[in-house]
Amino acid sequence: MKKLHRLLLRPSLMFWLFCAVRPLLLGQTIDAASFRAMSATERLQVSQALEPDDLDTATLRSTVAQLCAVAQDEGDMRSVFAIKFKLYKHRGRLNESAETALQWITELEGFARDHKLEVEAVVAHHYAMFEAHGLKKIPNERLYAEALNTYERMEAIGFEQFRPYNVVGLLWHLGQFMYKLGDLDRMHKYLHAAEPFLAYTERDHLHTILVINHLQAYHQKKKEFAKAIDYAQKILNFSRELRPGDPAVQRRLRFWEGLSLLDIAGMRVEQGHLSEGERYADEGYRLSVADQSNPALEGVRGEYDALQVLLTVKLKTGKLDEAAALIRRAEVLQKILNTDPNLENYYFAPLKFYNNCALYHELRGDAAAALRFTRLARTLQDSLDRRNDARKYEQIQQRLEAEKYTTKLQMVEQEKHLQTLLRNVALLVLLLTVALAWVNYRRLQAKRRQALAELEAAQHELENFAHAFREKSDIAETLRLDMERLANRGERSQYLEQLANSTILTDEDWARFRGVFEKVHPGFIETEKSQHPGLTQAELRYLVLEKLGLGTHEMANVLGVSDGTIRQTRMRLRRKIAQK
Repeated sequence: MKKLHRLLLRPSLMFWLFCAVRPLLLGQTIDAASFRAMSATERLQVSQALEPDDLDTATLRSTVAQLCAVAQDEGDMRSVFAIKFKLYKHRGRLNESAETALQWITELEGFARDHKLEVEAVVAHHYAMFEAHGLKKIPNERLYAEALNTYERMEAIGFEQFRPYNVVGLLWHLGQFMYKLGDLDRMHKYLHAAEPFLAYTERDHLHTILVINHLQAYHQKKKEFAKAIDYAQKILNFSRELRPGDPAVQRRLRFWEGLSLLDIAGMRVEQGHLSEGERYADEGYRLSVADQSNPALEGVRGEYDALQVLLTVKLKTGKLDEAAALIRRAEVLQKILNTDPNLENYYFAPLKFYNNCALYHELRGDAAAALRFTRLARTLQDSLDRRNDARKYEQIQQRLEAEKYTTKLQMVEQEKHLQTLLRNVALLVLLLTVALAWVNYRRLQAKRRQALAELEAAQHELENFAHAFREKSDIAETLRLDMERLANRGERSQYLEQLANSTILTDEDWARFRGVFEKVHPGFIETEKSQHPGLTQAELRYLVLEKLGLGTHEMANVLGVSDGTIRQTRMRLRRKIAQK
């Protein structure tokens, strides 16, 4: 129930969570109606808190099916994932094969991705990769690359978001894998990230102790004894303070209590604190001897290892009589260990004992015995060094292959990113080109509309000119007829003669008219002048009026000349054109 209390976000959830989870803890099926009546947040918290350890397999499957159906109906996809994930975590109880487990978690990953559940997708992918690696479906280098990616994604999302899915367990998997590859710095990085989330409870005790122990070993290997002792002290305090109800957990904690005492003893001796180291070693050894619940050989091995730490301390403090008794006890234990059919499990166990025996006989002044044990230790040490060198070489090879694979993947991703970038740039350039073309098209359209408007205005003005010409021509014709009538009666009007013989199209009129004409017929005048360089001003005006479609008589009236003058001008133009 402790985990449930940690999951309570507000007092109003107490009743719902208690009603929902209590039946599971009692081995009964949960009430689907109560589960449906909860809010989405409450359903998710209940789904993530489910621990149906007492349910039989049939009830477990039925419960999962009911809760999933409710969550699915209510659209709570995160709750659906959490419930199905619980079924996957209990795959061992359901006697499902590793292949089936891989299929389940792969489908869950797809479900999470389809519904854009970012945290859940990372969790499912993590387990899917480790399941596939366990079935030898993916090599070490692939899992190495996936482990790096998983950690980066968890860090980017925030480790706190993974708490409902045992963030410590996830980081422990990653750290343990790096430890096996010999990548201790990454192991330390991953387990250090798990440290703030450690839970000092019976339920979570194993992950907590393993994480702290590996962090201790990391600093101990680097001779950073102060930090290493702090971690060992944490294990010691946790092992002493926890009061578990499970006898198996009690035995495990007693083992870790003794081991942490011995670790602290060894490190204190390394620091030169012999009396303190001796005190820790005595207590650790007493715990190993008192633990009679271990299987015979396992208990013997535990006492044998503890005895070596204590023996080293006694020799360094000069207590040779006590050391002699410990050596005799070690010889008895070694004979028992030699009866194990799997003797290779303890092949290197005597190394420290031989070194202690060599030091003991050296302090006693027995050079021959000291030399004999030194040779035994050296032979065993050489064998251990060769094995360690081979293992280190294998780890280095695996790590190099993994790093090559990771680099290759990164290059592929970078190439994909570059291709995507180039594609996006090309699309951007295309869009800019289209946009510029559109702007230019709109500008040209505007200019075209403006030109058309100006042309229409010019045409209208030109039509007005032509209309005015015809009106002036009519007026001139009327004046001429009036003059003829006056002449027939023997009368004469000086003003009428002056008006009739005046030039209708003056130079000022011509300049204004030419400007409008060139807007309507651009280039016409220049073309005629270039084709006929000898054109006179009168001939040019004739061509312009001809372009407007005026007749001979109308031209004569507009220009204030006779019809004959117009015909002569026409004839001169034709001769000039014919000569060319």
